[in-house]
Amino acid sequence: MSSKRKIFITIGIIVIIGVSFVVGLFVGQKKVYSQTFYASIESIKQYNDGSFHLNVTGLEVNDIAFRGGLFTFKVDDNMDMTWRGKKIKVSDLKEGYTISITFTDEIILTIVPTPLNVIKIQVLNDEI
Repeated sequence: MSSKRKIFITIGIIVIIGVSFVVGLFVGQKKVYSQTFYASIESIKQYNDGSFHLNVTGLEVNDIAFRGGLFTFKVDDNMDMTWRGKKIKVSDLKEGYTISITFTDEIILTIVPTPLNVIKIQVLNDEI
């Protein structure tokens, strides 16, 4: 085998390994794990910057990690919020509503209320 052919094969292998690494990196970043639990809205606070924060308490029907726990998160009208399949706004949310919360981050139970990165809220009440 000539030295040019060996160099060509070596470069080819390096390129294949590099491409495989980059593809694997992007595929791994796209995989987002989410969890869903049920909660009751305890309070809705609007801050001076116009942002809204919800404080919720996990319901007894949840897994033990979310049962009775206190959680907090930011909401805005761009978030995926629905009631019976219809998009709703922050102004439609009320204290006492039962909601389903889908979030993507890990929970840190040592912080109370536990902050969450919420991606979806679904109101479960019969009427809003």
